[in-house]
Amino acid sequence: MNKKKFLFILTIAFLLTPLHTNANELPLQAGAAVLVEHSTGLILYAHNAHQPMFPASTTKMLTALVVVEHLSLDTVIIAGEEVRNMPSGFTTNIPTYGEAMTVRMLLTGLLVPSANEAGRVLALEVVRTTEGRRDIPYMTEAKARFASLMNEKARSLGATSSNFNNPYGFHSDMHYTTAHDLAIIARAFMDNPILAEIVKLREFSGANQAGHMHSWTNTNLMLPGAPFGHPYILGLRTGYTTPAGRCFVGAAYHNGMKLISVVLHSGDPARWLDTGMLINYGFNNYGFREVLSEGQLMDTVAIDNHRRGDSDTLEVFSKQAQTALLSHEEYANLRRETTFDPLLLVEREYETVLRAPIEEGETVGTVQYISNGEVIFTSSLVASREVLERTFDSDMDYFIAMFFGNIFTKRALPYWFAVIGVLFGLMWMFFAVTISRRARRIERWNSAQARQRRR
Repeated sequence: MNKKKFLFILTIAFLLTPLHTNANELPLQAGAAVLVEHSTGLILYAHNAHQPMFPASTTKMLTALVVVEHLSLDTVIIAGEEVRNMPSGFTTNIPTYGEAMTVRMLLTGLLVPSANEAGRVLALEVVRTTEGRRDIPYMTEAKARFASLMNEKARSLGATSSNFNNPYGFHSDMHYTTAHDLAIIARAFMDNPILAEIVKLREFSGANQAGHMHSWTNTNLMLPGAPFGHPYILGLRTGYTTPAGRCFVGAAYHNGMKLISVVLHSGDPARWLDTGMLINYGFNNYGFREVLSEGQLMDTVAIDNHRRGDSDTLEVFSKQAQTALLSHEEYANLRRETTFDPLLLVEREYETVLRAPIEEGETVGTVQYISNGEVIFTSSLVASREVLERTFDSDMDYFIAMFFGNIFTKRALPYWFAVIGVLFGLMWMFFAVTISRRARRIERWNSAQARQRRR
């Protein structure tokens, strides 16, 4: 298949990959495949992802991870007997016997043209360095010791369904992995900026320590500008043996999302088409969404037993931001459920009421975001302010403050008029009573005088 025909097919496949496609409907030719998002490890697609498979040269991702843990990139290594007697079909002559290269150049040879001898040289140097002995031979001692380091590294990453017994993917029934494990290893690989830069190289030209120039072409034909180039591909690693079939682990980036795809036991050009369908499916159907921002207003609730004069409502905010990787369907069906601390709740039939006291920033509940019956994430709800409890002292303080705070304001005029009216009424009553009493006393005195005169 020529380049133009492949690009045409790839473009049509991208445009026609339906949104919300069921992963089982993808017409992959691979015996096993998986698609994961790099930063979260979330599986977006899986087909026989946990089935044991032969990895071929995709093994070299793990080899490189072990190497960068133990060797300096500027260390110069001279290739020795380990590069001789390579298995039939595995000879690359990178490097040749007696050739001196830095670790960085050997890693480039390992990952760009997929140099098998470079894998042996690097493995031997790691073992000699970690063991502190320069007389260790490759075949009888270093190979097994390096394989042990590979398996330790794989298990530490969480790739627990694999076993590796050589550094470059030579076929063996005891050298196996799964698509899921390779995705785990690929995520760690792409987290290393040096290794990630190496696998982006479509072409490499550089000199060994003797000044001899090397020019290598990447075996990854999906890099931009390569015969089957895809615009979003960042790298990674190819592999092939007859038992393993055509394999490819890819990394791709688009719209803020990085994907890792694994295709095992496919064909050519099927592995490129399979990879294209996988990453198109991922980018067409998934994306990061900021569902919740820090300090976002989530609810306004009523407050019971709060101090007189304070607001009878409380705003409740999210404690932290939350960005979630969601499919378009998951995002469309996303709903929110809030739950408040039962120790703070007041039983009311039609509204949520919280009981004072509440401290500012206190966690008063949780919010859950749910899609298709699955909880996507949970966040805390916090009080926006302090809510003080009502007490007798606080009531007295309130009434005193209200009195002195309002006594000389326009709002108090009606009260002043009322007081004056009351005082005026009291004075009128006082004078009326006084006059009445005086009149009665005068009347009694006049009566007494009249009785005396009659006598």
